[in-house]
Amino acid sequence: MADILVKVNLPNVDCRNMYFINNDEIFSGKEITKAPTYIPRDYKLVLRITYVNQSCVRTQTKKTFDFSQKTTFLQALRQVSSQREILLTKLIEGSHKELKIKIPTLQQAWEEFMDMKKNQLSLNTLVSYKTFANKWILSQPDLAKAPIDKVTTRKLQSIVNGILDSGKSPRTAKSLKETLRPMFKRYVLDGTLKSNPADLIQIPKFDNQMSVELSDEKTKELYDILYNYPLEPFKSIFIWLTHGRRLNETLSLQWSDINLENNTYTIKYENNKVRKPMTYKLSKELIGTLEVLGIQSGNHYIFHAFSDKSRKMDKGTVRNHWDKVLKQLGVHLRIHDLRHLIGGTLVSSGRTLEQVASVLGHTSISVTKRYSKVRQEVAAESLEDFFSRVRK
Repeated sequence: MADILVKVNLPNVDCRNMYFINNDEIFSGKEITKAPTYIPRDYKLVLRITYVNQSCVRTQTKKTFDFSQKTTFLQALRQVSSQREILLTKLIEGSHKELKIKIPTLQQAWEEFMDMKKNQLSLNTLVSYKTFANKWILSQPDLAKAPIDKVTTRKLQSIVNGILDSGKSPRTAKSLKETLRPMFKRYVLDGTLKSNPADLIQIPKFDNQMSVELSDEKTKELYDILYNYPLEPFKSIFIWLTHGRRLNETLSLQWSDINLENNTYTIKYENNKVRKPMTYKLSKELIGTLEVLGIQSGNHYIFHAFSDKSRKMDKGTVRNHWDKVLKQLGVHLRIHDLRHLIGGTLVSSGRTLEQVASVLGHTSISVTKRYSKVRQEVAAESLEDFFSRVRK
């Protein structure tokens, strides 16, 4: 798998042609513009040199330098810089080991990108990406087999236009842009591509706001049905869902994720979309569900399959009971729409977007740990306000 390279571009420092190997995404963005005070692991810098002779023949070479985490970033840059002229001289004299750049096809690049992302994205997101790519991108043999440097914005735009012409929404077309742009970005950063062909894809403007229309009366009726559902553990599952959790997050909970001493619970990184552990306050309603189920310890699923306690409950089992809720309520509503309902109600009641994000777990991986306690308290306060509006 190809390394992910980030350009080093510090002001007042000679860092021409230098790249940081950023496979675990320590750095975000296209460039490193500020020297880090500390890197929490050993690291590598790459020096890429390109030379074009009088006959316009282009040759390229690179050299990778290994550094201990004890070596400061600026010290490493100086060491690499001292090798630049030596490497360039070898390149001009032809005594270098010439780097042969193999341009992958679009399909190869996509498969490599998915392999790189498999530990960074949730399983559901990976499946969604792959399904989308197979339907709209890789299903065209000429495009799938084309080298990525031959994939043009015009060609990608034609796919977008085809999506729109088929009656799909602009949101679906936007997904193509959002899916391909990070894949091409890798090859722009390592110098294989001069520009990202997905950047200039044009998408019609559309309303991206999510809204679930339920009257206050119907919303209260829904919560009354959920909180009085006659069967466990489905009643408890519904209560967790009304706290802003996704269905997969809820079903993936294990007893080891519960901290009754601090009255918190944690959604593991592999079970949420932001791919980092997210900790929330346990409300009295959630604590009540745990007591009903019988508080345990260890890595056992809280909501396990009936036939096998070592496996979490299947989503389809929950959806069967959700259908019974909808039949009683008399409306059409997805389980996921509970999150939109919470978000819309909180916003309309004057809560800030930051507070809503705290409840729903919408956050950036750049948010520092010092805000985690504040986020828990704000989320708990916001939910109490929400329940006061919808609970009888």
